[in-house]
Amino acid sequence: MGSLVLGIWTQLIGGLTAFGFSLNSGRVLMFLLHLASTALVYGITLRATKRNLPAIIATLVFAFSPLVVALQRRVLLDNIMLVWLLLALFIILGENRTLKHYFMSAVCFGIAVQTKGAALGFLPAFVYIVTNHSSRIHRRFATGHWVALSLFIVSLYPLYAQMKEELFPQGWFLGGDFPHVSLLERLADRGPDTGRFLNIGAGFTESFQEWVNLGNATADPIIIYGGIVCAIFALLMAVDNRPLRPIVAMVLAFIFKLAISGPIFPSDIILGLPFLAACIGIVIGAVANAVGAVAGGSPVRYALATVVAAAMLYPFGIFYSQRTAPYTANQVEGQIEAVRWISENLPEDAVIVTDNYAFVELRRNFQNAHHYWKVDTDPAVKYAELGDDVCNIDYVLSTPQVVADVATYQLDLMRRAIEQSELLITYPNNGWPVEIRRTNKANCLASIVDSGADGANAG
Repeated sequence: MGSLVLGIWTQLIGGLTAFGFSLNSGRVLMFLLHLASTALVYGITLRATKRNLPAIIATLVFAFSPLVVALQRRVLLDNIMLVWLLLALFIILGENRTLKHYFMSAVCFGIAVQTKGAALGFLPAFVYIVTNHSSRIHRRFATGHWVALSLFIVSLYPLYAQMKEELFPQGWFLGGDFPHVSLLERLADRGPDTGRFLNIGAGFTESFQEWVNLGNATADPIIIYGGIVCAIFALLMAVDNRPLRPIVAMVLAFIFKLAISGPIFPSDIILGLPFLAACIGIVIGAVANAVGAVAGGSPVRYALATVVAAAMLYPFGIFYSQRTAPYTANQVEGQIEAVRWISENLPEDAVIVTDNYAFVELRRNFQNAHHYWKVDTDPAVKYAELGDDVCNIDYVLSTPQVVADVATYQLDLMRRAIEQSELLITYPNNGWPVEIRRTNKANCLASIVDSGADGANAG
């Protein structure tokens, strides 16, 4: 579904090059989706608290967080999925919900899962919300039909996979005897072995450091730590405040999803950030309201509540004002220069393994360009095209993201390709260096010579 959204967007704007570099077209879409997500954060918090102040606070925290800005500018399925997920929640919150609202919510949730399967982790939270917040008159009908409709839409995903012969692994019944990706195999993949049960939490330490370590320009420990603390208070408040329970349920579902999922990527936090921001808005708004209630008249009360809220937001403002790199640093120029250098200097038949940002641009002129993740995870690429052999790779376009993923998720062929390569050129790119590397074919030539000698001796 995410690819369909990107395809429709490309048609609407007149092609991938409508904004220059092909990736810019996707980033414009991500900006629009960020605006939509921000508006939904405001709407969800407003419906949960029925007050503007918590909604405004949640919106400001979410909109200006350097971590949110850094992740939501990237062309990720997570960002497309988030809008559908928030929309599904927004529709069923509030008063006077009818069956039409629940049906619309189920459709949005199904599309969210179709966009990226990670949204399925929120299914228990949605079932709880629909069950406990629908009218008694149609509660069973609303819950049953919400679950049935959403699961029907989700079921189209494995059906489509089977139509493409990508549901079962190679060698299985109905799986075929040719290398291909498999949905069932992907769902069963728990990532590299960590020695823990089902490899739970693989990659969490590295991802968490990216979220909170101030050595990372886009880290935001304020929204992470502050959101966790406020989520605890929101949980306590929800005991007697029923409208807050949906947001608490979404936070708990997100935590549970991280706890039981396989590999955890830095981008996985995208699903939790709106609800952490909402919890911050709820708690700060509640404190401001409690302090303002001490005052007598309404003007004084609102003024005092505003002052208290501003004081509690002060640390956020100071922190965000000092972390301007995500808003001002140009980390695109080096990326574009690297692609331009490849286009001007490398032969069109070269086999290039690249970071995802350059894949679409390079693929237009280099038919043998491959996304680095597929080099190790797609059997059709790893074995059928590359033969699991570094000698079949000519160049590597590497970034810190590629290096980190290779180490964290044990991408073996990519690791060998980087280790057996020499650096041609580096673009500093404001702290996010882009490297163009050429694989060393000396060992490959030696292997060919040895094979030829063995054949001659045998003859």
